[in-house]
Amino acid sequence: MRGQQAPTPERINEIQSALARSGAYTGEPSGKWDDSSTDAMKKFQSAHGLTPTGKFDALTLQKLGLGSDTAGLGAPTPPPNAAANRLLSQKVQRDEAKNEPE
Repeated sequence: MRGQQAPTPERINEIQSALARSGAYTGEPSGKWDDSSTDAMKKFQSAHGLTPTGKFDALTLQKLGLGSDTAGLGAPTPPPNAAANRLLSQKVQRDEAKNEPE
């Protein structure tokens, strides 16, 4: 399958429980994403400086303690001269190979 899959009822239950622990969700976790879940998510997002969309994105899940430590971070970028260093390293290796005794 391609693309992001819909969250399972177990995952929704986990998110609702985390929202309840934060004080944003007052209902009993049901595993169904409903209007009260969306409202609780918006309340949580607003309280934590996130855009209150009501949707669970990587940064929101991270703030709830349910996401990755790298959520919202860009992919690492190589240092500005990394390509030049790699090319230089390859040249040095070739030069060393040429100078080895036979």
